[in-house]
Amino acid sequence: MIARFSLILLSASVLSACSMLGGNGEGGLGSTRFYSLTPLALSDTTQTKASNPQLRIGVGPIGLSRLLRRPQIITRKSATEVAMAEKHQWGGILKEDLSRTLTDNFSGILGTENIEEYPWKLSFKPTYHVRIDIDQLDGKLGESVTLKARWRLMKGREEINVENSTITTKVTGPDYNAYVAAQSEALRQLTVLIAKQMR
Repeated sequence: MIARFSLILLSASVLSACSMLGGNGEGGLGSTRFYSLTPLALSDTTQTKASNPQLRIGVGPIGLSRLLRRPQIITRKSATEVAMAEKHQWGGILKEDLSRTLTDNFSGILGTENIEEYPWKLSFKPTYHVRIDIDQLDGKLGESVTLKARWRLMKGREEINVENSTITTKVTGPDYNAYVAAQSEALRQLTVLIAKQMR
């Protein structure tokens, strides 16, 4: 009798675990969705593409505020309160995703394949080198996203610009797909702003 009761309990536990893994439970692993940024400059058909094959660009290092150094996607409830979405997370490391997205954006805008992320090899001598520290990249679902960044542009060994930029983009839908798309658009606009100083 005891053995039969133990078997029933074991079967119930297995069914419960399978349900969670399958995403049927609210806390199930399968219910978590993962996202990545998109280098929109590569697919922007409205922009006239430059062609500067001799231009060499170094991107990075990219700095992130402590709030952004976590897997959960951050949204803002108010000026002082943020929310961390346990069910909506970055598919990789956000710092690496940002570096890749910015690098691809610069490549698409400036028309050069001679572009490397920090740290680059010693033999690579960039014409321009930009360092970007991102303090804010969040907003409200269905409303807007704000990007606040401080960037420093070098030409060779000469510092030619240091600037604080604030960019706000509209979120065109109610979900996290639209929210991340707005973050990607903010990064594209930042890249355009910096690239204007490189021509």
